[in-house]
Amino acid sequence: MNLVPWNPFREWENISREMSDLFSFPTRVFGGFASPRVDVYQTENDLVVEAEIPGVSKEDLELYIDENTVRLAGRTKRENGVKDETVCRKQRYYGSFSRVIPLPVEVKSDQAKAEYKDGVFSVTMPKVEPAKAKISKIDIQ
Repeated sequence: MNLVPWNPFREWENISREMSDLFSFPTRVFGGFASPRVDVYQTENDLVVEAEIPGVSKEDLELYIDENTVRLAGRTKRENGVKDETVCRKQRYYGSFSRVIPLPVEVKSDQAKAEYKDGVFSVTMPKVEPAKAKISKIDIQ
């Protein structure tokens, strides 16, 4: 029998790993669909949001935009013809997903354009021009 010296940090590593697994649970179970991964970037005039949503038809996607947020929602459907008793491994997620993305600048939501191609959803929104301060010259009396 070998004696292993007690190391309090070993126990902390185990707790840390378990907590990490706990908080990554939805991503592992839902394959990322619990919260689709997104990129948000700005051009000179537009704000662009791109999301990875492979395997979803555009008829199963919904997009809601206001001046400060984008809400992307949808549903992945299970293909018919596969019986549970013939499945050897099942890792893909089927069901609803949703993501609300706060925007770094105000946008003109009514002028947004959306596109879905090759599993990547992209929405381009014109940015609202910041209000320019009015400067007036005042005569001193």
